[in-house]
Amino acid sequence: MKLFPWKAFTCLVVLAILFSFLMHGCYAVDKPDADKALKDVAEGIVSACLVVAEAENAGANVSELLADLESATAKLAEAYNAYRAENYDGAYFHAQNCSSIIANTASEAAVLKSEAQQNRDGRLFLTAALSSVGLSMLFVLGLFFWRFMKDRYLKKVLEMKPELEGTE
Repeated sequence: MKLFPWKAFTCLVVLAILFSFLMHGCYAVDKPDADKALKDVAEGIVSACLVVAEAENAGANVSELLADLESATAKLAEAYNAYRAENYDGAYFHAQNCSSIIANTASEAAVLKSEAQQNRDGRLFLTAALSSVGLSMLFVLGLFFWRFMKDRYLKKVLEMKPELEGTE
């Protein structure tokens, strides 16, 4: 039996709709998954904030990282709003977006922290080296100045003529 084109098209549309409903059911996010995602993201934000604070304490410029953290907290707020509205798919989606922002921010903060520590170590080495050279030069110049003053003093003492009193 031969199907007419409109019947074949109708069958394909019906199959596509059924497939989309079935696939949505397979990939739907339920409340426990959304709970876990939100909990993980909240813990991730706390740890990312700690890494950013460590980078700032090391001397890194973290202004961009703070903007990223603000963006992540906005995504987390959207996720909580979707969760309260019982839109667990939306909550999970926003939590995953937030998680990727947090991961990038934490890795950038770690890189900036290590760079800041390397720069600080380099400055410390340079300061120590210049101080050592300066003190060494001061010591050597002090020895030359002491020798110059000693020779000058001895020359003046030797040039003095003693005067005798009481001899006639």
